[in-house]
Amino acid sequence: MDPLAQLVDSSLRCADSTLDPRTEFAAGRLVRLRRGFYVPTSTWLDAAPHERFHAAVAAYARARPGAVFCGETAVFLHGLPVVKVPPFIDVAVPSTARLGTRPSTFAVRGGSEAGRRALNTPPPPVRRHRHDLTDVQDVGEFHTIPLITALTEILAAGRFARALTVADGMLRASTAESLLELPELVSEMGQIRHGSHRRRAELVASLARAGAESPGESVSRALMHLFGFPEPVLQREHRDGQGLVGRTDFAWDVAPDPVGEFDGWGKYFQQELTGGEDPREVMRREKRRENRLLALGHPVLRWNWADLERPEAFRARLIEGGLRPSSSRLLVERSRLLAEKSA
Repeated sequence: MDPLAQLVDSSLRCADSTLDPRTEFAAGRLVRLRRGFYVPTSTWLDAAPHERFHAAVAAYARARPGAVFCGETAVFLHGLPVVKVPPFIDVAVPSTARLGTRPSTFAVRGGSEAGRRALNTPPPPVRRHRHDLTDVQDVGEFHTIPLITALTEILAAGRFARALTVADGMLRASTAESLLELPELVSEMGQIRHGSHRRRAELVASLARAGAESPGESVSRALMHLFGFPEPVLQREHRDGQGLVGRTDFAWDVAPDPVGEFDGWGKYFQQELTGGEDPREVMRREKRRENRLLALGHPVLRWNWADLERPEAFRARLIEGGLRPSSSRLLVERSRLLAEKSA
């Protein structure tokens, strides 16, 4: 169950309620997200990371009415994809007082096994940034800086893989062929004070591709760019004598014509992606599809999140598949800009 639906605000406890959050917390049956806000320990453990993050942001917003979120937290609240979950709860403040990261207020009591496990799943700490708060957008119960401002902030200063993921998601949500066609974004980037940050934002925006359909695909492309591999064609259709084989996440127009697939486990086991189909049948169909691609002469390269978290091993896999990185002066300069805030 979503922990947001079971978020307990102790200040709103009914007088006739038999539930005392402090007693339940002391016994280990509730975890405390911040003072006065609790979630059942079992619910917290069963929740997906993005659900836990959402509940932690809600606890902050309810504890501090009027709080305004920025950075990746803002784009998360607006529904754009991010890499896993944001590493901080990013909060916008109007002055330079008390900027930076604040320690997490997450706490677990009791000595139960569930409590010990919950200690390993804290929400991220709060990080404060100075912003002009004259223009604030409402997203449900939350307040954020304008989405285009948050996007620009990430393009200019976020880690490259995370910035590219947000850029890809923004492009998919628009009707434009390039983020550089969005006048409001171009205007916002033009106001970036530091030239190196402005050039980086423009570069990341230019690399956004609507065909990257998941954060894993965006992170894959980010690493390809950093290592200097040729730009892949996204979501290419392949056909043989039987008809449509399917689309591949990545394809390259270089010998030996390899294709690449990012394999998130959700495609096999999440019901919303499989339609409730037996995972074994999904995998059998995927194997038949791969055999048809091999018969067409396409080496099939596969990787998952674990591979992306070991970039050098991912690079070696692409090289084994026949791809070769470039070392042109243009690429070196581009890689320098990107690596300033790499994955």
